[in-house]
Amino acid sequence: AMAYFLERFEGLTSFNIDDIEKCYRLARHQIPGNPNDKVNMGIKGGFLMEAEEKKDSKKAWNLTASGEKVVEDNFVLSK
Repeated sequence: AMAYFLERFEGLTSFNIDDIEKCYRLARHQIPGNPNDKVNMGIKGGFLMEAEEKKDSKKAWNLTASGEKVVEDNFVLSK
């Protein structure tokens, strides 16, 4: 959901860990102890992928089509 927000509403073509942490603060949610682990879980699930280029000299990611669809389908995973 954070990645979707960043791409759709903030207009970012890719995002890094700083952007994700900013989203948690904006949403008034506590930042997870290891946000990179959450990103890695998104990659393993096929919802995120590594961007071709770094952003602000940090690893960056993009939302995949699957990640976009799961958000738009209210987090209902298709079988």
